[in-house]
Amino acid sequence: MSYILNLETSSKNCSVSLLKEDKIINLIEQEDDSYRHSELLTSFIDQILSKEKIKPENLSAVAIAKGPGSFTGLRIGFSVAKGICFPYKTPIIGINSLEILARSYKPKKDEYILSLINDKNDSFYSMVLDSDYNEVEKPSVEVIDKNYISRYGKLNSLVIVCNTKSIKEIINEKSVKIEVNSISAKHMENMSKQNFDKKNFEDLAYFEPMYIKKPYVD
Repeated sequence: MSYILNLETSSKNCSVSLLKEDKIINLIEQEDDSYRHSELLTSFIDQILSKEKIKPENLSAVAIAKGPGSFTGLRIGFSVAKGICFPYKTPIIGINSLEILARSYKPKKDEYILSLINDKNDSFYSMVLDSDYNEVEKPSVEVIDKNYISRYGKLNSLVIVCNTKSIKEIINEKSVKIEVNSISAKHMENMSKQNFDKKNFEDLAYFEPMYIKKPYVD
């Protein structure tokens, strides 16, 4: 019986879920504009593990959203995840935050997903995936304006999945479908289980967040 703890702290949503085999059995999350993740995260973990009567040493792995995203949130998430894993040599799994967000949407066969995580103002972390969630365009930092999506005219069908409503004000194009969803640990289940089954684990000592650009205080 495998138990994987999923942690997502790369945005304002502090999110924790517990995966038993291939099913999420518990989820606690909260959007927090003040990024009080250092207070919320450990409390959410304690609540979930206590309710399911699981001790940290009984976890099969810990999956953490590795970024890109909030530098503050990522640092907190990594610190807590490593604190759980180090004492018991529990495997740690790193998952791309843009893919987590993309998986909040179930695409049709011919659709492409433009996954966008807001950084500052009109700056976004960006990644394009196909309908099977395979990477088409690697993660980058982009300034998004109303003409930005014209570069994707060659794609048959494009869906924008973003974590902020402001994207609808920036891209006011009726022909483009826009989904606004939170980046949540509930969407990590397939990725964390697949990585666990394939033993795709990170080096606990050297594993660092995927910042894409130089960190600053956010």
